[in-house]
Amino acid sequence: MSIFSPSEIKIRFTVAAIGMLGAFFAPWWVPLICMIVLALRYPAWEVFVIGLVVDLLWLPSLGFQIPIFLIAGLVLVWICAPLRSQFLRP
Repeated sequence: MSIFSPSEIKIRFTVAAIGMLGAFFAPWWVPLICMIVLALRYPAWEVFVIGLVVDLLWLPSLGFQIPIFLIAGLVLVWICAPLRSQFLRP
């Protein structure tokens, strides 16, 4: 049994889909915003996938050697977990 309603699942899927498509077709800040929204609202593993895809697509062209978006996703999920459990769950 899921703790999320069907409308919440649709919103989560939509934001994750925008983040994944944004990784391919949009500027870098679109997936970042989607990662932040997902991390703040849901215990989302999608944040790691979006971060990994963005790093694999953008790192070779930007010249960075550190997977910035993947690390940012880890930090976002780690920092937002206590906030999410404190403010969003009764």
